[in-house]
Amino acid sequence: MRKKETAWDVVVIGSGIGGLTAAVLLARLHRKKVLVLERHARVGGFTDVFSRKGGFLWDVGVHYVGQVSELDSRPDAQASRDLIDVVTGGEVRWNPMPEVFDKLIFPDFTFSIRAGKENFRGDLKAAFPHEAAAIDQYLADIERAVSYSMVIGMRSLVPAFYTHVANLVRHRARHLAFMTTGAYLNSHVKDARLRAILGARWGDYGLPPAQSAFLIHAIVVRHYFEGASYPVGSAGRIAEAATRALRSCHGEVRVRSEVERILTEQGKAVGVQLTSGETIHAGLVISDAGARNTYLRLLPRAIDLPFRSELESTPSSLSTATLYVGLKDSPKSLGVRGENLWIHAAIDQDLLSARRVRTHEGEIPMCFLSFPSLKDPEACRHTAEISTPVDPAAFERWAGTPWRNRGEQYDCVKERIANALLATVERHLPGFGELVEYIELSTPLSNQHFTAHPRGEIYGIPATPERFCRNYLQVRTPIKGLLLTGADALVPGVVGAAGAGLLCTAVATNVLTFSKLKTAAAQLRAERVPTAAATSLSTV
Repeated sequence: MRKKETAWDVVVIGSGIGGLTAAVLLARLHRKKVLVLERHARVGGFTDVFSRKGGFLWDVGVHYVGQVSELDSRPDAQASRDLIDVVTGGEVRWNPMPEVFDKLIFPDFTFSIRAGKENFRGDLKAAFPHEAAAIDQYLADIERAVSYSMVIGMRSLVPAFYTHVANLVRHRARHLAFMTTGAYLNSHVKDARLRAILGARWGDYGLPPAQSAFLIHAIVVRHYFEGASYPVGSAGRIAEAATRALRSCHGEVRVRSEVERILTEQGKAVGVQLTSGETIHAGLVISDAGARNTYLRLLPRAIDLPFRSELESTPSSLSTATLYVGLKDSPKSLGVRGENLWIHAAIDQDLLSARRVRTHEGEIPMCFLSFPSLKDPEACRHTAEISTPVDPAAFERWAGTPWRNRGEQYDCVKERIANALLATVERHLPGFGELVEYIELSTPLSNQHFTAHPRGEIYGIPATPERFCRNYLQVRTPIKGLLLTGADALVPGVVGAAGAGLLCTAVATNVLTFSKLKTAAAQLRAERVPTAAATSLSTV
């Protein structure tokens, strides 16, 4: 048994993909001694999976990922693959989803989204020939708005002066980026059905068109231009492989190790104290716990944060209820092939979002249906997941009650939501109910229990235009020796949170991180490392 490290260069709070990325890169590229602390019994955050009765396995946050397939030849896709490969030691393989990877279902029409930007363009024009010019403009503006994300990343790396210059140079992109998605669609697209299609996948970033920044809409839409993939062996392989990569560089991951507070001396972060009372010192603390937890809960109140009140008043982002379904047989008998289904009760996305306040009463305005077992060639049992937006306030009366023992009324609410979700899917996929063998529903309280995210939000700080103007939502913090990683430091999603971990590494060391990453990725490709057998982390 290896002797425990007693001195650490870096302590990382949280083992989500942002935290694991920073940890592995600091250890592998810069030879830092890194300790990752995870409050949960398993590693991975929203990249984790869980199993139940007889081999059913579900992911909890990774439903599909873009820009990781070898079929995507874009330079930024290669950069994403390089990053994930280095973090996971090249162990994770990606299974491409079907050409039609998202199907949008509305009351009187459906629209299938195929992999390939030009397929998307052609299919939109075939359905809406009278909107051909608007479709071309939309796709061009997607690219233009995404180009502004460079400025968002730059502010963590360079002095404010250079970010200001970049803003001036990219003023048109900035104007697009800081519009709301709804404002853009309403001013450029006349056909309400086309607006519904373009805005329908807001569940991928957490805010409906009227509230979301066009920047985040553009980033996510472009992310999936060339289709999507799923990790072979489940999303859990990502964290498992990253943990092995970290340990191979003499780093460590500790589970069931909840951080109570970040220790500071003379305004500098010097380590952490666990809820157990243990104190761990380090030259650098990196938080993957989210901006709210980091600034409002983990740092001492005595530290002056000029943005504290603004952060305290920031509303939460998307919270969901998810029904995890174990199936008796393959859902291919229902005509699905592994694509995601987005089911909408109306075409007005903002109306559907507003109606989430009644979800706990059994009304389902929209839901997202995915089939993990059809995306994973190594799945042993067939599964489905059905997610729907909910109002977290509807569950606050049970806050503080123990997981799996919240009382009869709570269980009744869960049963009502579960039955409504099953009925919604049955209307669009007749026969689905006959395949159901097992169900289990999670709520915002479940998410909060496992991730500590306030009100169970799944995307961190809401991706409004204002969010991207807040300079404290970046890797650098006002506290010397403390950095922020994960979704709040850049953008949500697997690749977005991992990108924050890369920026975090560069800020902590130097910009040579980027060239070192490319070299490490090239070495992995040359070595053609075979996929290692996945091992369970449940006993870590």
